[in-house]
Amino acid sequence: MQKWKYVIGICLCWCIVGYASCWADGAKRNKGNVLRPGDTIAVISPASPADTAARKPAVQLLRSWGYHVVQAPVRQYGYFAGTDEERAAELNHYFNDDHVQAILCANGGYGSARILDKLDYTMIAKHPKLFIGFSDITALHTALGEKSHLVTIHGPMECTLNPETSSAYTLQQFARGISSPQPLGPVPMPQGKSLHAVVPGNADGILVGGNLAILAAAVGTPYELQGKDAILVLEEVGEDAYRVDRMMQQLWQSGLLHRVRGIVYGEFVQCRHDPGDFTTEEVLQYYAKLAGKPAISGLPAGHGENNLFLPLGVHARIESRSDGSASMYIDESPVK
Repeated sequence: MQKWKYVIGICLCWCIVGYASCWADGAKRNKGNVLRPGDTIAVISPASPADTAARKPAVQLLRSWGYHVVQAPVRQYGYFAGTDEERAAELNHYFNDDHVQAILCANGGYGSARILDKLDYTMIAKHPKLFIGFSDITALHTALGEKSHLVTIHGPMECTLNPETSSAYTLQQFARGISSPQPLGPVPMPQGKSLHAVVPGNADGILVGGNLAILAAAVGTPYELQGKDAILVLEEVGEDAYRVDRMMQQLWQSGLLHRVRGIVYGEFVQCRHDPGDFTTEEVLQYYAKLAGKPAISGLPAGHGENNLFLPLGVHARIESRSDGSASMYIDESPVK
């Protein structure tokens, strides 16, 4: 009898470990459906308001692809697109509306973090759908991933999805991302661009992260990124090198850089330095080496010319080679 208890105990341990591994790899995250012509995309503003003129090209583009587009009412409340209660209610409403298959954020700016305590995470988990945005929307990506176990999309927003100003790469990746049920596989790069090794090694895990400033601001709150055994993606815009250093130091001291398996640096746009100071590139290299995890740079994600349709919460792999080259693979589809 004791022998059987021992065997059963070992089996239960393996089951628990296996389940935890599947969860860490994103296998249990909730996914929305792939979009088909005729499906409805709701456009919301969970942070700052977007310029009305800047919103029109994206609506026309999405409709030309065969999708219906509904836009939430345009509001302005100081530097927010409505009160916290209005913006949270809007997000809850469109997740709960089964006639809507995807939610596209109109703009970033500031304000997403202020509505996190007003969202119905249990309801959202029961109504998964594509949720797309970047920059300040990182706060929502993190909270929806942690609280609703939702796969979300770090990608262009309504005000940046413009056929006249967006790169062909950005438009092509967005169109493919919302309409294809297949995993991305090897991450395609814009012409003339490539990924680069920062710290050699291989790593795999679910993709998490987004804007560095937003992730650093969330440290110590109920909505901070846990990132255990994950691949951390970081991007930033308009922060001087010493500020990037300060935020990376916060991620280091909080334990996030200890918990992840690998690091992927996206676009760091207009992150300047004074003469004699460390460059942003040097700062990022320092923290990747300090963490001692495989790390790569050059991912076309963030505030640069090219913005990849990047699923968060799905399994990915990175290969960072000693010859300076690197590769990234997304092995899991973000949709059902």
